[in-house]
Amino acid sequence: MIGMSTSTIAKASKVDRAVERLEAAVDRLDLALTAKASTTSPKGADDSEHKAALDALRQENSDLRDLNRTAADRLAGAITRLESLATADMKG
Repeated sequence: MIGMSTSTIAKASKVDRAVERLEAAVDRLDLALTAKASTTSPKGADDSEHKAALDALRQENSDLRDLNRTAADRLAGAITRLESLATADMKG
């Protein structure tokens, strides 16, 4: 990260913190749904269907996390490039 200004670092860390908060919220939601499903399952409900649905949701959660990280990385890179261009314009 050579040549990055303090504001670029601050912006990138804000994005990182936002991604972390989103991931934590999704984790809490996942835990709440899992707990609710285990306490509200009617007797005789097909547990294999519930497990399959839960596994699918967990995979989707994982995929979304990966997409969020990719977006955060791209955003941080774009911010860095824009600041470099702005700095170059001010110098030249």
